[in-house]
Amino acid sequence: MPIPFDPNRVQKVKDDFLAADALTKTLNPELLKSWQRSKDAIGVPANIRDVPRVSDEMLDAHLLDMFQAPLARVSDDLDGTGMGLLLADSQGRILQRWSHDHNALDHLDRLGTVRGAVLAEDVVGTNGVGTVAATGRSVQISGAEHFADFYSQAVCTGSPVRHPITGKLLAVVTVSSDLSERSGLLRPLVTSVTMQLEQQVLDVEQPAARMMFSSFLETVRAHTGPVLAFGPQGLVMQSQKAGRLTVADLNLIQQHCAGERRSGRLALELSTGTVELQVTALGDDAGVVVALERDRRTATTSIGPARPQLVGRTPEWLQVVHQVARHREARRPLVIAGEPGTGRTSLALGLPFRPGTPVAQGLVTDAAERHVVGSRKWLQKLSEKLTASAPVIVRGIETLDPHTVDGVRSLVESSTGRGPVLLTLAASSPEEAEGVAARLGMGSLWVPPLRERTADIPALWHVFAEQVAHGAGLELRADALELLQGYAWPGNLKELRGVLEQLALTGKRGAVLPADLPASMQGARALSMIERVELEAIRKALHEADGNRSKAAEILGLSRATVYRKMKAYRMTA
Repeated sequence: MPIPFDPNRVQKVKDDFLAADALTKTLNPELLKSWQRSKDAIGVPANIRDVPRVSDEMLDAHLLDMFQAPLARVSDDLDGTGMGLLLADSQGRILQRWSHDHNALDHLDRLGTVRGAVLAEDVVGTNGVGTVAATGRSVQISGAEHFADFYSQAVCTGSPVRHPITGKLLAVVTVSSDLSERSGLLRPLVTSVTMQLEQQVLDVEQPAARMMFSSFLETVRAHTGPVLAFGPQGLVMQSQKAGRLTVADLNLIQQHCAGERRSGRLALELSTGTVELQVTALGDDAGVVVALERDRRTATTSIGPARPQLVGRTPEWLQVVHQVARHREARRPLVIAGEPGTGRTSLALGLPFRPGTPVAQGLVTDAAERHVVGSRKWLQKLSEKLTASAPVIVRGIETLDPHTVDGVRSLVESSTGRGPVLLTLAASSPEEAEGVAARLGMGSLWVPPLRERTADIPALWHVFAEQVAHGAGLELRADALELLQGYAWPGNLKELRGVLEQLALTGKRGAVLPADLPASMQGARALSMIERVELEAIRKALHEADGNRSKAAEILGLSRATVYRKMKAYRMTA
């Protein structure tokens, strides 16, 4: 049945509503949010009849053991103040209470604040234990600010205890008293206590991390630039200035420095340019501290854009870069082979290849043009380039027929030019590449596919993101990076760039999550720790054996068949 319209009743509801709105503006917004959470979970204060308890078996004995001694000392200092000291876990369960004052103990007993009591906000409403656990922030709840009516004569001041490295909420420390006690200085007091407990965590649980923490602080005080620390069990610390580094830069620094056992200096190419890293190894498996400085060797006063650089710092990639550079300097012809999209033409140029740019047009002869102009005219054009002193790069010789390949060999062998001759070849294996190179009478070099240099993915991602989506801030989340590093990358660098181009087309900005990646990559399996170690061991053995699989098997102490099988499973090439 509809309620009859009553203008007086409507006016009263309106007045009450407006008055309540004006009053709430005088209260702390965080307190109002806590009341709202309490109301959503419990309903009204009258629904809270008592404080529930859990058995001792459900309480964290290790946490209590770790904090028992320092909190007992704090309790001694509170003797005669009428205050009780509480330690709760991250779920608001009381692990222990301390007080030398009978009145304070009676006060806690009346409130049901005993060992095992559950003071979570969704159980007893707004209070100085549960609200800290819910928000991770220090609070002081006085009298009627509590949600439950039976706390209306209490003042509770609580502060969180966080793991000093990971930031995880470990516990809550609260001082409780009745309203007659002075409470103005309790918040800084409790905060000071929790800071001492956070140091206690390092002392008791992770002495190596404590060593890293102390060294990190000393380095921050002594250096004006960014400072990072990489410690045991994956612990990472960074100074405020290091917050300007991109995720890709941080990953690159960690790959080169984490686990380092010797102190020294290292030059590294980051997204902002070359920097010099001062690495301090701490010993006793305590990790390393890294201070970043601008590389003095690369500081110049020249004006103009920096020359684009090849991206990559993995040993497999750097070895190929150096070998190509040696052939270029010695002016010996070379076939640079690899799967499509691995960066063969960029290696030949010594800088990222961009079709249509003046540099590319002047130096690169595309073998595919033979299908347009014919073999005779194409070979004539190549012959003219070979007479000059500039480098000659022939791109995509896999498109040439045997007759034209023989023509290329003849022209190169009879060339009077003084520039290096580099030919790129798309091939499925090093053996296939060696066969083509032998027909040309040249040496060959195999470019590792992206799946064999996945440590370079963060740096490559950053460069491609700046090129195709500048300003969008497309930074990989750690879980998305894991998927990319576990993916097989049949399209190599071109496919990686394509992922970013697609994200740019969709208007994506900010952090890139697994759900943002193509479906084929979301199903990629990240390698286990054992698989990563095994893969790295095979790579190193192949590197030491100059790609000889039989020698690599001897180095590893495995049969040749086992190495072949492992390489096939990991889709590796020699």
